[in-house]
Amino acid sequence: MAATANFLSTSITKLEILYDGKLLGSGTGFFYKQKSNWFVVTNWHVLSGRDPVSGQPRHDSAAVPNQCRFYFASLAETGIYWNQVTYFLTHPLTDAALWFQHPVEGQDIDIAALPIEEVHKGIAKDFQDPSGNAPDMLIDLGAEVFLPGYPLGLSANGLMAIWKRASLASSLEFGEGINRYFFVDTATREGMSGAPCLAISNWRHYELDRQTNKVSVIDRPISWRLLGVYSGRLNPSDSFEAQLGKVWRDNLLLDILNGKVFACVKLR
Repeated sequence: MAATANFLSTSITKLEILYDGKLLGSGTGFFYKQKSNWFVVTNWHVLSGRDPVSGQPRHDSAAVPNQCRFYFASLAETGIYWNQVTYFLTHPLTDAALWFQHPVEGQDIDIAALPIEEVHKGIAKDFQDPSGNAPDMLIDLGAEVFLPGYPLGLSANGLMAIWKRASLASSLEFGEGINRYFFVDTATREGMSGAPCLAISNWRHYELDRQTNKVSVIDRPISWRLLGVYSGRLNPSDSFEAQLGKVWRDNLLLDILNGKVFACVKLR
């Protein structure tokens, strides 16, 4: 796994969520390319600062963010250098959101995409790069997956994400796992919301042809599959919880990037 993780680590970024420059919280995001456009992808609840179910502010002060600061890597003579940039989340005059949510289900899908300038993705790798992307990689129940992020705001080697292991706890091929969400068994912590859920392979993996249901063996030095966007643990306040995390499927992210509908909060 190490080779692929190093290859993709600069595609993960720490997010700091702000109101007029005041820090409200942190999370995880990742750079994603669609056609010629680049985005930072994370959770709806991270960019909105609100609970997706009720629409109410999550911060104790009831403040909601209007800025997002993230970090991107560039190469220097001494190694990797990290740059920071801050984007507005809302228009300074109208307060209208400048980021996208699901075009049909809105905040009920806890994924968000913030459009960015290409220069601000740095040396991030395109997750859909055909040299390594394996969208048909077969991931069975109990298989190892990874959630690279910033637990408790921590990072490794500068601002590199910390790669947390997880195992697939519900099916990707049946039920809501096909096109909505699935569960992973993992001991994650605050700050990892918005992390990509990745399956990693070095040298060999299986691929499933969904037209014929035939499985083939693929030999390739580096392969990965983006499964979805992690959005937090179930019942995290209970120290004896089942340690299950929820991951929204990657097809929902594509809906958001194709729909390009700006976020709008519903209070319930």
